Amino acid sequence: MNGTFDILSSLSPALPLVLIRTGGIFLAAPALAEPVVPVRLRVLLAVVLALAAAGRVALPAGPMSDGAFLAAAAGELLVGATIGLAAAVVLSGVELGAFHISQQMGLSLSQVFDPVTAQGGDPVRRLLVLLAVVVFLAVGGHTMMLSALLGSFESVPVGSVLAAGRATDLIVALLGASFVLGLKVAAPVLAAMLLATVALGLLQKTLPQCNILTVGLPTRALLGLALLGIAAAALGYLVEAATDLVGRHLATWALQA
Repeated sequence: MNGTFDILSSLSPALPLVLIRTGGIFLAAPALAEPVVPVRLRVLLAVVLALAAAGRVALPAGPMSDGAFLAAAAGELLVGATIGLAAAVVLSGVELGAFHISQQMGLSLSQVFDPVTAQGGDPVRRLLVLLAVVVFLAVGGHTMMLSALLGSFESVPVGSVLAAGRATDLIVALLGASFVLGLKVAAPVLAAMLLATVALGLLQKTLPQCNILTVGLPTRALLGLALLGIAAAALGYLVEAATDLVGRHLATWALQA
């Protein structure tokens, strides 16, 4: 028991900084930062991760002044939040693609209030986002983030101030992947809606007495629902590839940090 207290007392100068870094990932990481996850559970997980990482932490040399501690704390928060945000940025591409799918299907007006997140959203958008999070967890996205977090203690020592430009470069690089993912998710429905719009336009020219709104809206909705299955089936492969991409970017970023 005394040995445990000796270890904790020797690590006490670094433990607050380690806790700030591990807590930063719970600010933006997919699934971990969701409002449905209780704050107490997030704090508990951050403390557990901090204790698990304490053994590999290099202690700052000498005592730290208040200004140096605040600067180091900001750097630690930046490291943890960047790892979580890197995965969240790519998965936001799924939400972007789902938004365009719902808009083209004419379902964007059917907003449904979610009492859990206290936000509104259309059913198609919510469905694809939840599927993306499930696939992200199924392919080990959470373990990838936690591995990157624990590995960052070796590449980015505790107490060192990380340049904000490094984090910005990582997020900017992943933004492009996010837009590409959104385009791939929405591509089947968008292509079908374009063809449906052309066909309905020709129908309107051929039969002017036909009410295009009465015919067009149900046609677009049914066609979109039929192709939504294709988008949902391809979502697993797309999210898995995106998760691998995030892992490679985080590994490269950690080596350059």
